[in-house]
Amino acid sequence: MEARRREKDEQHLYLTAKIITDDSFARHSGFDLASFDDKNLPATDLATFRVLKQETYATFKQRIAAFHKIDPNSFRLWVLVNRQNKTIRPDVPISEDNANQSKSTWLPRRS
Repeated sequence: MEARRREKDEQHLYLTAKIITDDSFARHSGFDLASFDDKNLPATDLATFRVLKQETYATFKQRIAAFHKIDPNSFRLWVLVNRQNKTIRPDVPISEDNANQSKSTWLPRRS
């Protein structure tokens, strides 16, 4: 119970990032890029990272590269958005200019 309470207290310090790869997209047979929270469909098996909001973009990208055993310069990360029609689509790529900045500066803000 103590660990659960501590995790809840620290939840605001983290974000959860799910990574959709070419392979996971090719295996997915649903409508969207992947299934996330649809109660009628099983969730797609995606690599999930718990990211400290103060972690730099370069560090996060390096973690993804190490996990997938690929070169960090061989992929690009995108921000996905929930649309009004309940679909999830890529919105904007995360700029490589933000490599040494924390999450609060490398993710675009929504109004």
